[in-house]
Amino acid sequence: MTEERKAYLQEMEEHGADNGWVAPLTEEDRAFFAYFRSVFKRYNITPSKATRLEYDFVTKVAESEFYLQKANA
Repeated sequence: MTEERKAYLQEMEEHGADNGWVAPLTEEDRAFFAYFRSVFKRYNITPSKATRLEYDFVTKVAESEFYLQKANA
């Protein structure tokens, strides 16, 4: 990716954040998404092929474990 393209994308993200189109991810959001992906991997579920039941299961497990770990830290 060229520097010009990176600058353009950064400008668009800032514009979106200023106008309410996009909220930048916080560190907690990034940590949760990483944990969420790890739960998919732990149960050997492919997110793009998951059924609604599998997706809901992974979501509930990830939320409960992630926030429990945060509370205990």
